[in-house]
Amino acid sequence: GSSDASGSTTVPEDARADVKGVRARLGLDEVNLGLEVLCGVTVALALVPEAVAFALSAGLTPSIGLHSAWIVALFTAVLGGRPAMICGATGSLCVLVGDTVNSRGVEYLFVAVILMGIIEISLGLMRVGNLVKLVPAPVMIGFCNGLALVIGLAQLNNYKDQSAGGDAAGVSAEGSARRLGSFDAFLDGVPFVTGAQAYWAGLITAVAFFVCLLLPRFSKRVPSALVAIVLGTVIEWTIIRGIAGSSTTTVKDVAGLHGSFPSVAWFDSSYHMPPLNMETFRAVLPLSMTMAAVGLLESLMTLNLIDEITETKGNTMRECVGQGIANVVCGLLGGMGGCAMIGQSMINIGSGARTRVSSAAAGIMLLLIVMVAYPAINIIPTSALVGVMFNVVYHTFEWRSLKLMLLACLPQTVRERCFSELRSKQKIRRTDALVIMVVTVVTLLTDLAIAVAAGMAVSCLMFVFDTASLISVSPREGRDIVTGQKVKYYDVHGVLFFGSCSKFLELFDEKKDPDDVRLVFDAGYVADYSALEALNKLGERYGAHGKRVRLQQLKPGCGRVVSKAGGLLVKELDVSLESEEVLSAEREHLNVESWMPDRDRDRAGLGGASPSSTQGIAKRHCALDDAESNIAISGNA
Repeated sequence: GSSDASGSTTVPEDARADVKGVRARLGLDEVNLGLEVLCGVTVALALVPEAVAFALSAGLTPSIGLHSAWIVALFTAVLGGRPAMICGATGSLCVLVGDTVNSRGVEYLFVAVILMGIIEISLGLMRVGNLVKLVPAPVMIGFCNGLALVIGLAQLNNYKDQSAGGDAAGVSAEGSARRLGSFDAFLDGVPFVTGAQAYWAGLITAVAFFVCLLLPRFSKRVPSALVAIVLGTVIEWTIIRGIAGSSTTTVKDVAGLHGSFPSVAWFDSSYHMPPLNMETFRAVLPLSMTMAAVGLLESLMTLNLIDEITETKGNTMRECVGQGIANVVCGLLGGMGGCAMIGQSMINIGSGARTRVSSAAAGIMLLLIVMVAYPAINIIPTSALVGVMFNVVYHTFEWRSLKLMLLACLPQTVRERCFSELRSKQKIRRTDALVIMVVTVVTLLTDLAIAVAAGMAVSCLMFVFDTASLISVSPREGRDIVTGQKVKYYDVHGVLFFGSCSKFLELFDEKKDPDDVRLVFDAGYVADYSALEALNKLGERYGAHGKRVRLQQLKPGCGRVVSKAGGLLVKELDVSLESEEVLSAEREHLNVESWMPDRDRDRAGLGGASPSSTQGIAKRHCALDDAESNIAISGNA
């Protein structure tokens, strides 16, 4: 650099341009790096108690959950397909691994996580992630509602009496791994805290919640969740412990942290890894496939949710591959695997993060917490983190869906009597309201994968039922241009598939129709083999009366279906593709021409005109032709 007269050093313009170019290539040209790092730190603080809780719920040690969280968070931040999305150890996966950990040992879980990552990479390369686009909006709403309720109910475990013993740590009295259910807080037999401790914990939770809720309305320069955690910690150690002489549960009370770095599981003497043979592969394959399906489903649906909030587009294939690589590394280092975390992702996005910097900062901060800064994390009251998560619940739940479901259940007369005209017309179909309710309830009772599958099944059944009723035909008669024989045309409207075949066959009159019948598929579509069989049945019915059926104007898509299956069609069916024949059709007249009396039609020159009027019409046509010719000539000029 050069120095000016005052002795200060200036940066050359070329160096500044190089820095700007690097920042632009990394997508950081207009990014507030300070805000991104603060968002990552905030998310890391919220990840700590959840990672510990999820690990304990699966019968694992807290260190496994924490190492899994930072490994998955860091690798997906760099390799994933959705900037600012947070991944880590999740409850949707930990509920799946308890049986394997209890019956075969934690070593088989590590192998299952590695195989899970390989499956995710394979599915990503096959672009299976694009199928998430087929998820209907009611399923997405039910997904958000159910997940919000699960997150909210899971926070109640933080108000349990930690001195109660084994169950408080997530393990039943019999020693078997406990599944992380939505209602475990009420069914596990562990008492809630009472007295002054309960009141102070509720106060910290309320303060943290309202800070998260209200602070963004005044300023977004600092993440509200970070302010809430700091304020809750100050209240805990100055007012509650310093003045009132009481205390609430802290992170250290849940599971004290200590610094350690993970090693490859096969080189760790504390583990006895199974041999990598077909027997081990068959033992872990069902679990690996289930974990891969649940992990990708939750990640891709979270990706779509963030896409809608930020109005940007993520890469589903890259997310599948990146998450798979993260889980392979996680399994090698003795982790429980992970996927996207909608709660922490909403904290990150809601605080203003938009790039990979925040996600990477969360992973690095988690690693630093495990290695160095764990004493500072140990003093944070868990009730402050609960307040942050309740804010996530508030913003994750689709509150408008309650109004939509209520209006869907009410009859029209009640809606018009109890609501305004505009509000009474905001009703969705009852089947869509049913899908929302099904996904929400099944999420609470089972897990996310089963809930989404149930919602998709109900949506598909309703779609098939509705589409099957939309098939119709419009009959019209005419004469063949070549032979002059009478022809009956049936214009098919809708999709002919397995659900509409029965109704389709009821729309024809084989006895009264002429010998030449033609089905026009200009507005119809032949979808599947059931449709071909329906056409064969129709051809056989007409063939029994000595008549033939011709399929005309087949579109390119269904034309290929029919042409490739031509050998399966009965002899009574003839096929004419769209390019082979153009149907004769009468000119479409204006509606006014159909009811005008003959006298008025003569006056208007539309029919039965006199020679003088005909000459007048001819003169007007000639004038129009001359005008068009003049316009064309001037245009060429």
